[in-house]
Amino acid sequence: MPDTISAPGEAPARRSATAGLVRPLVAPANPGVRLAEIAHEAKLNLRGDLTDAGFGAAVAGALGLDLPARPGVTAGDGVAALWLGPTEWLVVGGVDREADLAARLQGALAGRHAAVTNATDNWTVIALAGPKALDVLAKGCPLDLHPRSFPVGSVAQSMIVQADVVLHRTDDADGAPRLRIYVRRSFAQYLWDWLADAALEYGVGEG
Repeated sequence: MPDTISAPGEAPARRSATAGLVRPLVAPANPGVRLAEIAHEAKLNLRGDLTDAGFGAAVAGALGLDLPARPGVTAGDGVAALWLGPTEWLVVGGVDREADLAARLQGALAGRHAAVTNATDNWTVIALAGPKALDVLAKGCPLDLHPRSFPVGSVAQSMIVQADVVLHRTDDADGAPRLRIYVRRSFAQYLWDWLADAALEYGVGEG
């Protein structure tokens, strides 16, 4: 269940994983690194067998995209599917869309050997961007993140120091590095603090 916070008599409001954390100091005009949490985005864990043509077709009909068959990501109308393994994907959509996406997938996959699990509040997404973003990750991640090895659109499971993560490289329009880091909610504060500390020498701000 999501964390909630509200005043007496008010309906509970969702609270993001990094709400209340001490933010990093705002750097000079052009920080080398920027951090931001992408809060409340829908995330569904999907399991199934792509060798079953009917499974892939059912998902395509529900989401408007073909599931990636190898490490990477495919995107449709406001929805993306990240490859986690030969029979597992993370489906990501807009804010508060988890119920709609789950209903569409469950309806399309009814009677098939497949599973759809709402993981929205299990994962936190931290955006790491800026010209020094890869230098920060190199301090704690064993992956080769050079564009030749990990170009835009790449997805990989790895670790940043002691946190298991899923990395998705998107980059900004000007070519500056940008990555979406999916981390278990229980490790969100740990990872945020580590990234902010590792980025201090380059100047770190939010965004």
